[in-house]
Amino acid sequence: MKDNTGIKACVENIYDVIKRYHRFFITTHVRADGDGIGSEIALFRALAGMEKSVFIVNDSVVPQIYKFITPATGLYVYPDLPKDSPEVVFALDSPTMERLGKIQECIPNDAIIINIDHHISNEYFGTINWVAENVCATGEIILILLKKMNIDITPDIATALYVSIVTDTGRFTHSNTTPDALRAAAFLIERGARHGEISKNVYNTNPFNLIQLHARVLNTVKLHAGDRIATVWLTKEMLEKAHVNAIDTQEFADIPVSIDGVTVGVLLREMTKPNWVKVSLRSRNGFNVNDIAKKFGGGGHKYAAGCEIQGSIEEVQQLILEELEKALMQKSTSASD
Repeated sequence: MKDNTGIKACVENIYDVIKRYHRFFITTHVRADGDGIGSEIALFRALAGMEKSVFIVNDSVVPQIYKFITPATGLYVYPDLPKDSPEVVFALDSPTMERLGKIQECIPNDAIIINIDHHISNEYFGTINWVAENVCATGEIILILLKKMNIDITPDIATALYVSIVTDTGRFTHSNTTPDALRAAAFLIERGARHGEISKNVYNTNPFNLIQLHARVLNTVKLHAGDRIATVWLTKEMLEKAHVNAIDTQEFADIPVSIDGVTVGVLLREMTKPNWVKVSLRSRNGFNVNDIAKKFGGGGHKYAAGCEIQGSIEEVQQLILEELEKALMQKSTSASD
């Protein structure tokens, strides 16, 4: 944990703000994932239970697989926003203000920003910053906060936080699956997290057109750098033909790194913005893809990071491969010294 004030001080400062103010917005990064959405919904339900005026406001829509945990009211997607401006904004699971997308433009200058995150690349942009790189998910921090505030962890809150933890640990397969992560998951199931419902909706209810798109993406797999790097492509044409929203393809980033012998996997997806490509990086064997993403203005975690680069998908792939191959060579050289 980088914040020198410590967990106790963070909780006290956040709780003091919650008690003193009434109007809250909760937001997360663009193209929100299970951690961002689960964390938002859990905090939303907790603040609503304290009779606060609270809204979730996001730059992009909720992926289909997470809609089963969303509240019936209180969730807005830009440009549809609540009429009342917030006194306090919780920015969850977002390393920078820019990653909030268009929502950053909707935050009043005098609003208190509470930045809660676990990304190594976090820029500490909040009035209050609780950044804990050692936790598996932002949802784990939200659980700590709610427990310290003596908030009743209802089945709905537990389900949202379990989604956060199970997705960000890759169903407890990633290296961030710590003893604390497993203890948190067990606690949430004890509090009524609907594990069966989560498994069904998040992992076992794939539309046929998404499966067809998955097959097309698999056909683009290429190996590079002595089979240590794997790439896959996802073009706008592929998305349009399959009638799939790009936000519902987040799991595709895990395809290339799953290949035996591969150290770094790269998903290159053409964005709706012309001549821009979204690059998702996944790695193992101690290789830090956050360092690569930062070179292109992005960031994330050691083993999962991303960035957006201007150019054609072919040009962007070449740029990324050059940096990855250089870094892999440096890593091999230092290991042999």
